[in-house]
Amino acid sequence: MEKFACEIENMLQEKLLLYKELKKIVEQEKKDIVEMNVDSLWKRVDRKKQLTLEIVQIRGRIVSLFEEKQIPLNMEKEAFSLSQIINCLPVCAKIKSDFKKIKIQLEIAKEELTALSLENKRYTNEYLSVINGIFATITGAEKKEEYNKVGKVLTQNPRKTLIRVEV
Repeated sequence: MEKFACEIENMLQEKLLLYKELKKIVEQEKKDIVEMNVDSLWKRVDRKKQLTLEIVQIRGRIVSLFEEKQIPLNMEKEAFSLSQIINCLPVCAKIKSDFKKIKIQLEIAKEELTALSLENKRYTNEYLSVINGIFATITGAEKKEEYNKVGKVLTQNPRKTLIRVEV
C-alpha cells in the first residue's frame, strides 16, 4: 500500500504544480490584457486549455488507480472529491494528514486562480467598453435622439455602420 499511496501523492503534487503554472499564466494574462497583446493572449488561452486537460487527466488516472486496486471510492466518476479519496485510502493517519495538506494547497491555488480570473474578466470588460466607446464616437453610433424633417423624434434608428456592403 505504500507504493499506492506514493503514486497518489505524486499525482496530487503534479496536479498542484499544474495549478501553480496555470496561476502564473493567468497573472501574465493580465499584463497582456492591459497591453492589448492579442497574439500573446491567444497563446495563453491554448496553454490554459492544455493545462486544464492535463489536470482532468490526472483526476482520471487517480480514479483508474483506485479501480485497478479495487478500492471503492463511494462516489460517481463525475463527482470527484479529493476529501472522499483521502478518506478511502487504506493508509495510516500520518499519510492521510500529508494528503490533507496537499488538498488544502490545491484549494488555495484554486481560490487564487478564481480571483485572478475574475480580475482579468473585469479588466477585459473595461478595455472592451473603452474600445466600444471609441467605435461609437468614430461611427457616430452614440444613442442620440434623431429627428426627421418635420421635427419629430424618429422611432426607428437608421442603421449606422463603419463599413456597409450591399450585394
